Amino acid sequence: MENKLNIKKIEQKVQELGLNQTALAQKMQVSKEAVSKWLRNEKYPRPDKLLKLARLLNLSFSEMVCKKPAPNEPVIAFRKKGAHKITPDYIDQAKDMGMMLKELVPYLPFDDLSQPAILKTPSLDYDYIRKVADRVRKTIGVREGEEIRFDHLIRFFNELQAVIIPVLWGNKENHENALHIYLPESMTTWIYLNLDCKVHDFKFWMAHELGHVHAPTLQGEAGEDFADAFAGALLVPHEMAASAYEALQNYDNVWSQINHIKLLAEKLVVSPLTVYYQINKYADYSGKPKIDLESSKAIYQATTNFNKQFQQVSEGLFGTKSPSPSRYIASAKEQFGSPFFDILGKYLTKHHKSPSFIQSILNIPLLDAQNVYKELC
Repeated sequence: MENKLNIKKIEQKVQELGLNQTALAQKMQVSKEAVSKWLRNEKYPRPDKLLKLARLLNLSFSEMVCKKPAPNEPVIAFRKKGAHKITPDYIDQAKDMGMMLKELVPYLPFDDLSQPAILKTPSLDYDYIRKVADRVRKTIGVREGEEIRFDHLIRFFNELQAVIIPVLWGNKENHENALHIYLPESMTTWIYLNLDCKVHDFKFWMAHELGHVHAPTLQGEAGEDFADAFAGALLVPHEMAASAYEALQNYDNVWSQINHIKLLAEKLVVSPLTVYYQINKYADYSGKPKIDLESSKAIYQATTNFNKQFQQVSEGLFGTKSPSPSRYIASAKEQFGSPFFDILGKYLTKHHKSPSFIQSILNIPLLDAQNVYKELC
C-alpha cells in the first residue's frame, strides 16, 4: 500500500484553525513550498513531519492519510446501514477476504479468455440510468409492467460470471446486506449476499450488486450511488414511476397515497420506500413537484410496518434461522446457481486447508466454519 495525504480533511482542519499555508509552514518549521507540495500531494512528509502535522491538526493517522491501492488489490464495495461507520479495520478485513478468494480463481468453471461486457462511461444521469435499466430488463426478458423475479436476477448474475456467496450474517451483529469484491487481475466478481435480510430489501441489494458488476470502474461513494440508482430504475422503471405519480395526484390524503404505493410494492416485491424514491426521481426529472411523504415520516412508518409482514430470506429458504450445514451449502447451487462451495471444497482438499480458512473467507464463527468444513471435506 502506498500512502497519500487526505488533502480534503487536512484543508478542513487548517481552515478551522484559521491558518494559511504560510502560517502552517511556520508552525511546522518548513518552507511554504514544502507545505504547498504536501497539499497538492506532490510530496509526502517525512515520518517526523507527518507526526508533527497530525499533532498540530489533532488528526489521527487514519484521518490524515489515505491508503493508495496497490496494483491488483481487491476492490471492495459495500454500504453500512444507517449511521454505522465504515472502519479501516473492516475494509482491511474485506480485502483480506479478497486475497483469499484469489486462491479459488483457478477452480472457477468460467471462460477465462474473455470478460463479460461492462459499461463504458457509467454516470448518474437519469436518462443514462434509465437506458441501462431498460436494456437489462429486455436482456432478461421482462416486459413493461412485469416484476423482475429473483430467478431473473440470479440468471443474469451467472451470465455475467459473478460468483454469489450466500452468507448468514444476522441482521443485528453485522450491518451489511451485501459485500462486493472485484479482483482486477482475474477480472472476477464475488458477491456476498446476507440471507438474514427481508425479502424486499434482499431483491434491492441483488439489483444493487448488478449495478456494481456493470460498473466495476466506479469505486467509493460514486460506485454506491450508481448501484443504488441502477437498482431503483431496474426494479421500478420510468414508465411505472410516471404512471404511479399521476395516480397519486388523484388522492386527497397521505394514507391513500401510501396504500397505492404499498400495492405497487407488493406487486413488484420491493420496498415501498424504493417505489416512493423512484416516483420522486421521475418527478424531479420531469420538472414536476415531488410527493412529500417524508415530512410526516409516513413513508418510513409504512415501510417498517410493511416489512414486518414478511420473513427473512433465510427463513423462507430453510424454514429456520439455523439451517443444517448441508442445507445451507446446497442452497448456494440450487437457489443461486453458484459454484462457490464446489470450488471451495476442491481447493480445501487439494491444499489441505483447515476450517480457519473457511472462517476467514466467509467471516463466520469458527464453530460454524468447522461444520461447513465437515460437509465439504
